Amino acid sequence: MIKKLLTYKNLCLVSGITVILKVIYIIIIQENISGIEDFTIAKNIVKYHQFSEFINLGGTAFKLPIYPYFLSFFIWLLGAKGLVGVAIFQAILSFFLPILIFQILKTFSQDNIGILAGFLFLLSPAYFLYSASIEATNIFILILLIWLLLYFKVWFGNQLEIKWTIIFGAITAILFLTQVIIVPLAVIMMLGLLIFKKLNFQKFSILVFTALLLYSPWVIRNYYVFNQIVLSKTPAWQNIYYGFTPNGQLLDDLKLIPMARDHYIYQMRDEIDELNMEKIYKNEVAKATQWKPHYFIKKALSNAFCLYYVPPKYFSDDSLVLLLGRKIYVVLVNLISLISLVFLYKKSKPLFWFSLLFFANFTFPYVVGHAANMRFKLDFEWYQLILIAFFLVEISDKYYKQKSAF
Repeated sequence: MIKKLLTYKNLCLVSGITVILKVIYIIIIQENISGIEDFTIAKNIVKYHQFSEFINLGGTAFKLPIYPYFLSFFIWLLGAKGLVGVAIFQAILSFFLPILIFQILKTFSQDNIGILAGFLFLLSPAYFLYSASIEATNIFILILLIWLLLYFKVWFGNQLEIKWTIIFGAITAILFLTQVIIVPLAVIMMLGLLIFKKLNFQKFSILVFTALLLYSPWVIRNYYVFNQIVLSKTPAWQNIYYGFTPNGQLLDDLKLIPMARDHYIYQMRDEIDELNMEKIYKNEVAKATQWKPHYFIKKALSNAFCLYYVPPKYFSDDSLVLLLGRKIYVVLVNLISLISLVFLYKKSKPLFWFSLLFFANFTFPYVVGHAANMRFKLDFEWYQLILIAFFLVEISDKYYKQKSAF
């Protein structure tokens, strides 16, 4: 009965219903939609035609450009209702996410896993609510899934036409200009296309050239603004610093930056440009840690725990919504993902090692910096749902085989 309901047609239908429910939630139930840095930059793009967080300090590279420009369109179009418009549009875009997950798994000839993973995505409480958040994750996952779909079509022997190679390169540039965290993994994967001869040298060159061509205006612009090369965005030491603050750290003995000092440093951001702020953050980390390795090792373990559980600010919150909708849910997701990896190792070692590389890519930056935002895990939690779908399908197939044997 359940297998008959798990069809592509029903996945599209339920995804459409979920979008309607999200829009209703945003319009009727969601009390407040707010944005921070991305939103501030977007407002300044509309008002001052400048990519800047603090106009008095000039241009910024505090955030990558795609999401602020995405927000600015709705602010320009809808004014005060811009954020509501963004949330509704993000909800509409989310319709395609389970469909893309299915299409990616279909390239592996794993339609059943793709369908189930799509439904699991639709059942996720966090992904349901997140459309109302003004965070780049909402469009990053969509762009990443489109990129992965094109990538695996190439990997499985569908040599792209020149125009699709150019499109792939353009999507690569957009992806890199949305979230820097994906760059190491994507670069390794792209090199794999050449090394394993999945893409000939001519098309690989076109792909890379297109990506670099479309990405380069951001680097050129940053050089013009800062008079030095900024390849991606400026925050680095800020993230490490924040991992030692009371708001960014779970363990009391690692809250090395006092609350009052952190507040004072934060107030400086609208008076001192971000590159000089980076020097201040580095100096604060140096004073607090004396560069003693045990602080950084313990912080890495603490950050990893928070990344795969809940951020520090939610740790003591045992409200029913958070307990059921996130804490218990995420523990189950992590546990079943680990069991699934064991099954995957036996079934396909290349996919097993790719999965470890995938998780390492998304884990390492937050282990080094901080894990104080829930969106960090949502950038890659959808992949865990694929692993869970794989596990459930494997268990189901074994059960039916045993049942038919009797």
